[in-house]
Amino acid sequence: MQLYVLAIAYLLFGAGLLLADSYGLSFALLLSMRYAFRTKRALRRLLIVLGMVISLGLGFFPMDPGPVFLGDFVPMLNIFSLMLYYVFRSMRGLEEGNRNNEDSVLDATGRYMEKNKRNVGFLTVVIAAVHFLAPQLVLL
Repeated sequence: MQLYVLAIAYLLFGAGLLLADSYGLSFALLLSMRYAFRTKRALRRLLIVLGMVISLGLGFFPMDPGPVFLGDFVPMLNIFSLMLYYVFRSMRGLEEGNRNNEDSVLDATGRYMEKNKRNVGFLTVVIAAVHFLAPQLVLL
């Protein structure tokens, strides 16, 4: 049950970071979250590790109404993509000078989420809301 609460909190935090550019002036908490993410290396590492743990947990230990394996597939996929985005944002400053023409999954996911921050943020809020309000609907 704790994994369920952590998954919802992780999704909402990720949505807040993605929506900070669009709604940061209206909600100062979003700007504070984005500033903390950009300046605190420990927070970025914590979010990356938590993303891996929660993704694996949702894959192997889903909520009760779901199947035993991959029962919470949609939230797991969203949390995994948020974790890839966090890795992309963390490594982006390190690799600015070392760009080659080959794109990895990490680069493709990060660039897609950068282009569509607002849409992915709203999608993440919807997934968190459905996962919270009706967990029995979050099946394969």
